[in-house]
Amino acid sequence: MANSMQGKAALITGGSSGIGQATAVALAREGAKTVITGRSTSGLEETAAKVKAAGGETHALEADLKDPNAIEPLVADAAAAFGRLDYVVNNAGAEGEVNVVADQRLESYEDVFATNVRAPFLIMKYAIPHLLKQGGGAIVNLASGGGLVGVPGASIYCASKHAVMGLTKVAAIDYAKQGIRVNAVNPGGVDTPMLRKFFESIPDAGQRKAAREAFDATHPIGRIATPEEVADAIVFLCSDRASNIVGIALPVDGGYVAN
Repeated sequence: MANSMQGKAALITGGSSGIGQATAVALAREGAKTVITGRSTSGLEETAAKVKAAGGETHALEADLKDPNAIEPLVADAAAAFGRLDYVVNNAGAEGEVNVVADQRLESYEDVFATNVRAPFLIMKYAIPHLLKQGGGAIVNLASGGGLVGVPGASIYCASKHAVMGLTKVAAIDYAKQGIRVNAVNPGGVDTPMLRKFFESIPDAGQRKAAREAFDATHPIGRIATPEEVADAIVFLCSDRASNIVGIALPVDGGYVAN
């Protein structure tokens, strides 16, 4: 796929670390320009440096996707940065807390759903007209293995990622005939700051260690993924090589949901 995306432009949310950062670099290697969003100035600068080192061009926009009023201007700025928008990667996410359902907090629910569900819905709403101007494009939503199966203690996170799958499937059907392919990537465990933060929410150190070890053991491949492995799947779904792939959930999980 070397330089197969030359002249194309992508918007990547959560681009300051982890999967978003790796995706920006991977798209740069294919020739695409990227607009990255995030809340960490230093993280965005780090991503921009890595994209430049990969021979790419990027434009950073600081944004808090929990503010619904910020999203329409954000998408407009992203489309204006390179004069077009061909790909959207809804990667930004919130991990919530590890707790049984009765002990989950309403505040956690509202925070997770604002980031994981409302934000990608609004980004698609405002980005799709820009993709249609180019005659189509591709949207990849980051769901999760937790969007396909239940994960003990992660009721709010799993509910949000199941909602992402619903958005993905309906958007895929709505726009398939207009040349926009919408798909989801469903990672299992990925070595990112978000995963580490998720387990750090368990107060007891012994329980935290046991939960992490048990989680790692649920991956039949024997390890969690790297951000780069997930980014490769995202780039594939954006590319013309995935031209007949519409509305799917693509697990990148070392066999987690098959187990």
